[in-house]
Amino acid sequence: MAKHVTLIGMMGAGKSSVAPLLAKHLGRQVIEVDELIEKQEGMPIGEIFIAKGEAYFRRVEGAVITELIKQPAAVLSLGGGAFMWEATRDLLLRDTVVIYLGARLETLESRLRTSAATRPLLNVPGSDLSAIIQDLVGRRGPIYGLAHHRVETDSRTPDEVAREIVKLRGTYD
Repeated sequence: MAKHVTLIGMMGAGKSSVAPLLAKHLGRQVIEVDELIEKQEGMPIGEIFIAKGEAYFRRVEGAVITELIKQPAAVLSLGGGAFMWEATRDLLLRDTVVIYLGARLETLESRLRTSAATRPLLNVPGSDLSAIIQDLVGRRGPIYGLAHHRVETDSRTPDEVAREIVKLRGTYD
C-alpha cells in the first residue's frame, strides 16, 4: 500500500517549493499542513503562537496530521518544528515515509533573509538571523536525522530535488 511522503526540514530548506512538484511527479495531492491549520483556526500561524501558544499549536498540528494519515497517500509538507514533537514524529515515522530536506546554514540564511519577518521564530527584533538559524539547526538537526531519507537542496532547483525523491519511490509505493 502506498504511503504518504512527508517532507521535513528547516524553514528555507525548500519544502513548500518541492512539495507541489513532487506531488505532480507522483500524481498525488500536496497538503501544506500549516495552511490547513490556518484555515481551521482562522488565523495565521504566527498569530496562533502568540494568542494560544506553541503547545496548543502542536496539539492541533498532531490532530490534523493524524486525520491526514487516514486519507489516500499524498505529499505532506510540514512546518520546521512539527517533527520535533515526539508524538507527531513517532506517528510520521510509523505511518509515512519521512524525507529530510537538508541545506547548509549559508543556503538557509540566504533563502530566509527576505521572509524572516513572516516567520515567528525568526521575527525577533534586534536578533541576528545567522545566530538564530545556527541555533535552530543545532537543536533540530539530530532529530531531523531520524528521517527515513535525507535529500540535500543546496545548489539544486526544487524540481531536481523532487526528481531525487521520486528515485526513492520504492520506499513509499
